Amino acid sequence: MKSSFILKTALLTLLLASCEFVLPSFPSSDQSTTQTTSTDTTPTSDPGTSTNPTTSDNPTSSDNPTTAISSSDSTTSSSSSTTTSNPSTTSSASPSSSSVTPGTGYFLDDTPTITLDGYRAASDSFGLPTTGVIKLLVIPVTFTDYRCGLNCATRKEQIRKAFFGTKEETSWHSAKSFYETSSYGKLTFEGVVTDWYDSSWSSSQFASLPGSGTYASYYDPTWSMLDNAIAWYKTQTGSNLTEYDTDQDGFIDSVYLVYNNPNATNAVYTTAGENVFWAYTYWNYNNFALANPANPVGMTLVWSSYDFMFEGYGTSGIDSHTYIHELGHAFGLDDYYSYTDGDWGAAGGIDMMDYNIVDHNAYSKYLLGWTYPYVLDGTQNSTTITLNPFESSGDFLLIGNNWNGSAFDEYLIFEFYTPTGINEKDSLSAYPGNGLRGFSVPGIKIYHVDARLGKYSLSTGSFGGYTDTLNNGSSFYPYLAHSNSEEYSQNVNFKLLHLLEAGGTNTFINGARATNNTLFKQGNTFNPTTTHSSFFFNTGGRFNDLSSIGYTVQISAISNASATLIVNKI
Repeated sequence: MKSSFILKTALLTLLLASCEFVLPSFPSSDQSTTQTTSTDTTPTSDPGTSTNPTTSDNPTSSDNPTTAISSSDSTTSSSSSTTTSNPSTTSSASPSSSSVTPGTGYFLDDTPTITLDGYRAASDSFGLPTTGVIKLLVIPVTFTDYRCGLNCATRKEQIRKAFFGTKEETSWHSAKSFYETSSYGKLTFEGVVTDWYDSSWSSSQFASLPGSGTYASYYDPTWSMLDNAIAWYKTQTGSNLTEYDTDQDGFIDSVYLVYNNPNATNAVYTTAGENVFWAYTYWNYNNFALANPANPVGMTLVWSSYDFMFEGYGTSGIDSHTYIHELGHAFGLDDYYSYTDGDWGAAGGIDMMDYNIVDHNAYSKYLLGWTYPYVLDGTQNSTTITLNPFESSGDFLLIGNNWNGSAFDEYLIFEFYTPTGINEKDSLSAYPGNGLRGFSVPGIKIYHVDARLGKYSLSTGSFGGYTDTLNNGSSFYPYLAHSNSEEYSQNVNFKLLHLLEAGGTNTFINGARATNNTLFKQGNTFNPTTTHSSFFFNTGGRFNDLSSIGYTVQISAISNASATLIVNKI
């Protein structure tokens, strides 16, 4: 483990992962204001997710015909096409496998050159595994002034339903049912909700705990709670909890601490309490040197109030939106709203890692290894591709010149959104927690992604340029260079994830959120050199790396079951 991990985290991420926000103000609780951590973990209110992320999404399955991504093309040519590795003809990402015929102008690239696991190892990042059977430890905690009393058993059962119940036991989805659905079955959630851990602190004592030692300036009271709660549970069970360390790196994959206090919007706290009693994700730096595969310690932690279960639909139903959003951070996802005052929300609000509603987008799922892109092979001047609904199939198209074959690069994403399945409930009506509604009509979402890796100095944290490799020698480490928050982006003009708007005007920069009009519909054409050129920092239809985008994309047909795109070389 690199000793300078703290330095780089402080200089680069500071993105404290918390999840609570009030429209339309900027993030407070999932934002990074005090601590420095990755992916956001600082107390305040989490703008990208409502104070109560809990939309409801009754998964209804949308029709999902096998995606015959076909291609009608004319001519040949291979100019600016994407360079990828290991073409494949079947999709291992989605339930509905697409049939791809050689010579159609595109292929499925299901062998990324850089994986999230590889990135974590190279950057000293930690979190939950994203595929396979994972075990999450959920520990409810109380303070001397907020014991659960006669409500202990009832609240514990409500927490169990929110995390591990069936979707029918909630008002939308449990964390388990959401992630098993969102990952197309690639991830199975297991775990336990322990009995209540009764800490010896009052709320105010806890919020004011001082840090000490090497990482004192990054200290958060949740570190002490994490250590004490884990020690208590090991004593209770007589187990070293090795089953919660899937990768055997000596750290428990993630611990979710649910506190019995109301969150800071529902109670009056001291200033210290206002900074602590929110929902956020953090990493316990004090444990870096204590990794022990035989007796793993805490590292990744998530911290949220029990009352987030009731902010979306009242006490009549269990709402898991906030917990689902925060677990997104534990898996490795950033917030897509901005923490920076005066900045703008480039992702438009309608996403689980933005305003806590609907499903994760194609970039998020690609990064997590749940789906893979169709990419052009450069042999055709015109290629026709038919995509199934993304929420049920995982189909998406990626266009990117000089693309390095992974999620960690710059490119465009085309995904077919439908108000069905996991998106349905939040699309039928606005989520009560924040008043934001998903798209209620089918259409194409186009994202400009700039997830390039920066090469940073281990000694100073300074940026040494972009890199397409995780191996940067002994003096540098790789890290995502851009964020949707200006202050955490290597270039303030470059966004990690920007949802482009069909109308050709950036309304998000003036505070607007995405609406049905944002989606590209039948008859619309995306043209990066004319109608949509203003969405790109560099003129002439160029990516941030100055390469030409080189294609127009016409939406030739859309139904509830599929969308057909015609991709033409410029």
